[in-house]
Amino acid sequence: MKTFLSALQWALFILAGSLIVPISVATSYGLDGAEAIAFVQRTLFVLGFAGLLQAIFGHKLPIQEGPAGLWWGIFSLYASLGVVLFGSSNETLKVLQYAFLLSGIICIILSVFGLIDKLVRYFTPTVIGTYLFLLVAQLSGSFLKGMFGLDGQHTEVQADVFILSLIVILLSFFIMKLPIIGQYSVLFSIVCGWILFACFGLSNPVTPVTDIIRFPSLFVFGMPRIEWNMAITVVFVTLLLLTNMLASIRVVQRIVSKYEKNAAPDRFKQAGIITGINQLLGGLFSAIGPVAISGSAGFIATTNIYKRLPFMLGSSFIIFVSIFPKITSFFAAIPVAVGYAAIYPVFASMIGLAFREYETVQNKERLFKVAGLSIFTGVGVMFVPAGAFSTLPPFLASFLSNGLVLGSVMAILLEILFSRSIEKQPS
Repeated sequence: MKTFLSALQWALFILAGSLIVPISVATSYGLDGAEAIAFVQRTLFVLGFAGLLQAIFGHKLPIQEGPAGLWWGIFSLYASLGVVLFGSSNETLKVLQYAFLLSGIICIILSVFGLIDKLVRYFTPTVIGTYLFLLVAQLSGSFLKGMFGLDGQHTEVQADVFILSLIVILLSFFIMKLPIIGQYSVLFSIVCGWILFACFGLSNPVTPVTDIIRFPSLFVFGMPRIEWNMAITVVFVTLLLLTNMLASIRVVQRIVSKYEKNAAPDRFKQAGIITGINQLLGGLFSAIGPVAISGSAGFIATTNIYKRLPFMLGSSFIIFVSIFPKITSFFAAIPVAVGYAAIYPVFASMIGLAFREYETVQNKERLFKVAGLSIFTGVGVMFVPAGAFSTLPPFLASFLSNGLVLGSVMAILLEILFSRSIEKQPS
């Protein structure tokens, strides 16, 4: 029973963090109700399968695979630009299928030839701590907008949504303190929050679907359209995906090591290869390419569910949900505010993880310089309108408009620069 509840909580955690992106992308590309649900289905199928592949053959850690924010940025960028460049939204989606396939191939090649092993040594506690700070900073805006009820239809704070969101957050903290069910706080918070919103008429309608079972199809939008001018963008995004993957693995490794004395050996190369395979799956099934989500560390630290089995069962449940349109449509109706409020304590706790990383750094002077410059730059970029980068090449726009990526890469470069300058100083 304990394993079942832990698995169900993993599944709801994955759902809460994974539904927003495919729904947003479907809306951006004009997919109607049935097409949108099908797109969500395929994305969930890929995410569940990707999580299982990583847990069994890749890094072998309980790390959620979620829609990559970088790919979301590319989808958003080409929602309007793609019509001009490629002729229509459907043609743009064909090009993006090609982008996922190319990314997967590049990712596998880079992993096989050892790039992962060279990259991983740059993920020092300073870099990981800075990455966590920027991750929380970037997500905080989306969390608060969701809990304020701000969406495409509402531009002003919805008081009822905000108050109920606060109740769900308080409920989550209260449940966390209970001795028996405390580790299932996310599960109970989502269920209770959904019921609470439904009682006040704030739940979303379930999109009607006719199919009972629908297996994911290949190349739904047509055969991939090869556009070689996308190659630079894809290479750049792939490198950043690998960087994100390594950061997530490092963070979760630190948390899991507190529960298991015999730490599992590093499997960065295998994780990189599976990440490439997962991008291929995103292209084959006309979905969104997945990436390891660092929020898994916060989930594990909050719930103490650190074993692989519950995670693997949770990922299997996601696959099960994805082949039944009616079930997918039901879970897609979870109010955005409920999902954000239920996992709010999980992501807020990641600030503490960042501080713990910084505490292990011996050279505090270098830490202050690297973290200060990187966080200042990364957070600053988050306040720059995305449209400000529209005149730049796509690969550069996707990099400069993402504060998490820009700040993390800056932290790595500064860490290398300062460490080399110290080595050159005469002893």
